[in-house]
Amino acid sequence: MNTIPYFLFLTGLLVLNITVLYTYFLTRDIKTNETIHNAYVAPSLKQAYPLQAFTLLTGIAFLFCFSADKEWFYTSKTLYFGGLLTLFWLSGFAEGKSKLFSVLCFILEATGITGFIFLLPDFPLLTQTSLPPEAVRILIATGWFFVFKFFCRLAGRFEGLIELQSIHIGISSLLIFPESSPVSLFQTGIILLPVSLALIPFRYVFHYALPLSNGIRNFFCLLLTGLAFFTVPADSWETGAMMIGYILFEAVVTAFHFIFNIIRKKKTPLFFYENLLEKGLSKEKIIHIIVRYNLLTAGLIFFMLRIQLQFQIFVLNIFFYLKLYLKIMSPQVAKTGIIDLFKEAKKTAKDGLRETSEMFSDLKKTYSKKEKSDDEF
Repeated sequence: MNTIPYFLFLTGLLVLNITVLYTYFLTRDIKTNETIHNAYVAPSLKQAYPLQAFTLLTGIAFLFCFSADKEWFYTSKTLYFGGLLTLFWLSGFAEGKSKLFSVLCFILEATGITGFIFLLPDFPLLTQTSLPPEAVRILIATGWFFVFKFFCRLAGRFEGLIELQSIHIGISSLLIFPESSPVSLFQTGIILLPVSLALIPFRYVFHYALPLSNGIRNFFCLLLTGLAFFTVPADSWETGAMMIGYILFEAVVTAFHFIFNIIRKKKTPLFFYENLLEKGLSKEKIIHIIVRYNLLTAGLIFFMLRIQLQFQIFVLNIFFYLKLYLKIMSPQVAKTGIIDLFKEAKKTAKDGLRETSEMFSDLKKTYSKKEKSDDEF
């Protein structure tokens, strides 16, 4: 699809989305006002996210039908990916019903992602490593599944995260799709922008609650992480990693806090988002910070493709997120220069290794004493 018809299509999609969403809003608002309640009832739009999912699928189907070059849709197995989205949406209804259902859903989702990765045709990364191609596919599937599950967990705690990430991926795709190949991948990502923008007034202007069921949460988390992981076969994994940069940042922080909570026997909140709340920042301020870093990352992605320095810009983006973490957790360290910053990071790593070694030494001594007492007995 050429540029002008494509943007006309986006405009039509935006109008369609606003029409459907605001019709539902007005109908819901009238019914709410006609109902008498004894106590205050927070206004909510329970079907807002399902309507957004419907609009997204309609837009992707329309793009496929009217796209002159359908090669990307075929090579990326878009039809199978649509089936995977449906499977994950259905699995959300069973999650949490019981431990057995949760385990079965876990296995089903892991198998679904792995099977989808093996359906993809050969891509450059398979031959760029010394590992067997099958091992590379399994590693990619494992990484995608881990990021998907983590995103689901974080989205359940952080209201509005799905809109923020959708807008970020949409803006990033908009900035880079004229310079990119395949174009269809980023044309699909841009669809997220008009669809997500329509939700913003309800949450931040009208202050409506937008409930997120497990099934719809699975749908959006798989779609957003999938659009990022589709850049791996396109030989641009750095772009995909930066498109979900905040999610990866939260995952690294969570793992770091989990390990150090065990070593130092502290109870630091695992998520960076929760640490921001503990520091006294309002939700509006936190969203402002994330939006600012998402815009910075989108600019870096555009700059990265312009000068063809993908890995270097990717490392620079990591540094910016490191500065963000230290600014909140260690403000004095964050004010130092880049050399001092890495010296401090090196010192922190050494301290962590030393404390870990001491912990294992204490465990070894305790076990030796127990073994000796057992022998005496």
